[in-house]
Amino acid sequence: MNSSDAERFEQLYRRIWGALNRQDDPELSQHERQLLHHIAPAEGVALTWLANHLGLPKSTTSVMVKALAARGFVERTRDPSDERRLALRLTEQGREVVAADTVLRPTDLAKAMSQLDPATRKAMLEGLTQLANAAES
Repeated sequence: MNSSDAERFEQLYRRIWGALNRQDDPELSQHERQLLHHIAPAEGVALTWLANHLGLPKSTTSVMVKALAARGFVERTRDPSDERRLALRLTEQGREVVAADTVLRPTDLAKAMSQLDPATRKAMLEGLTQLANAAES
C-alpha cells in the first residue's frame, strides 16, 4: 500500500461524512453527544479523566456536564473513595440517548447503500470490517 491509498481513503471518508453526518439537534449538540458516549454507563467516570480524554479544559467540561445534568442526562456524585473527585454516570435518559444515537443519518445511509449492487455493497462492508480490525489491533 502507498500513501496515495491512504489519501484517497481520507478524501472519500470526508465526502461520506460531509454528505451523511448527523447535524446537531435542538436537544443535544455534537459535543454533548460525544461527551455522553464517553461516560461508561455502569461505572461512570471522573470529570478530570473525561476532560483529559476529550482534550477539553476541565472548566469547559464541567460546564457541559452541569448543563447535561440539569437536563437529566447525567448524574454527578462525589466519589466515595475520594470526596474531591466528581463521579459522572449516565442516567436512564442518558443511556437511552446513547443507545439510540447515530453518527450518520441512518435513512440517508441506507438509501445511498441501496444504490450499490449487492456484490459491491458486500465487498465494501467486508473491506471496511477488515480495515476496522486492522486499525484496532
